[in-house]
Amino acid sequence: MSTKEKEQVLRAIRDLGRRVTVADVAERTGLPLNIVTTQLNSIAADTGGDLQVATTGDIAYRFPLGFQNAYLATGAKRVVMQVARALFNAGYYLLRISFGIMLILSLLAIAVLIFIAMQAMSRGSDDRDGGAQFEFDFFDYLILRDLLWWGAWSSYPDATAHDRPSYRVRRKSNFFLNCFSFLFGDGNPNAHLEERKWRLIAQAIKANNGVATCEMLAPYTGANPKDENAVLPVLVRFDGRPEVTDTGNIIYVFPSLQVRAAENNGGEGASVPAYLHEFPWKFSNAGSGDLMPVMILAAVNFLGSWWLLIQLHTPLGLVLWPFAPLIVLLVLYGTAFVTIPLVRWLALKLLNKGIERRNALRMSHSRLLENPDRQLQTKLDEAKACRIEEKMLRQDQIVYSTEKDVLEQEFPS
Repeated sequence: MSTKEKEQVLRAIRDLGRRVTVADVAERTGLPLNIVTTQLNSIAADTGGDLQVATTGDIAYRFPLGFQNAYLATGAKRVVMQVARALFNAGYYLLRISFGIMLILSLLAIAVLIFIAMQAMSRGSDDRDGGAQFEFDFFDYLILRDLLWWGAWSSYPDATAHDRPSYRVRRKSNFFLNCFSFLFGDGNPNAHLEERKWRLIAQAIKANNGVATCEMLAPYTGANPKDENAVLPVLVRFDGRPEVTDTGNIIYVFPSLQVRAAENNGGEGASVPAYLHEFPWKFSNAGSGDLMPVMILAAVNFLGSWWLLIQLHTPLGLVLWPFAPLIVLLVLYGTAFVTIPLVRWLALKLLNKGIERRNALRMSHSRLLENPDRQLQTKLDEAKACRIEEKMLRQDQIVYSTEKDVLEQEFPS
């Protein structure tokens, strides 16, 4: 099965037009040059890709159409993988909607238990007063039904939209999925932050002609702009080296990132963001109108379960005591359904404050480059003077390719 790095490299090859250099893929993915080289060699060997050597000694990789098919399982293995993926997706979907289903079932159980309690209270009152027996007529049923199902219905338009049936088809809101979103959110918005960081660093170096300073990289690393040690991981990842200018400033050059294949544009012309921006956590991707029914039913569930628990210690406890284990479970579920979102909301507040601070810090580093002082301007000018010309590997520069026999190719004397 493909590793995460190999999947990233495969996507980059496809996006860049199937003829790439190590620098092309490193800039697109942000992966270290040594990993990109290893993965390109492996993919070329597995898919029948070709190596093209230019007169400069640089290497480009050329892959055939449908090269990714080599990594698609065939026969029984493919069927097993597809079935496993489908089962996983179905299981995950069922898990997500199960919380909403349990909320509805919990409300049903609470309503039934409250009905039993009310019937017991009515019978006790009739026994004392000699009044009429308690009755549960059709209108009571309608009220109970609306109480239980209003939340699910209210996620749709109101009754005035009955003449627009297609509106329901277009609506993407789902009450049961909204319950999961209300409880647990919709995932980390910065799950790929590290990948984004390295990709932006590679693009920034490329935009500055293969040269960088610690001040140029600080908006992406978040490190102190004066901390030269913070550049060391970048040097290791992208095969860079430090150089000292005549004035004693340190600049970093990355010649390996300046070798490109001629056929692809590598995203030329695209601007590089001024700094790495972290996205704030959202409580839920569902709208407030979609969450409102969930919150109302959660509150009803919470209050109803606790009311039943309190009634266990009243005269009604004689009637409800056989259901005590169920009532305890209802209280636990109802309390969790309210407590988990509350705790998560407080935690997100703290997380977003940290994100705001880090974004503000990286933004301040980027503004140093917009309005540099005299010393920094001198350093930036020296970096520009050391820029590395980009090497474009054209087809007419190729002196050797693995797609042809060695005897068919001419070599310069």
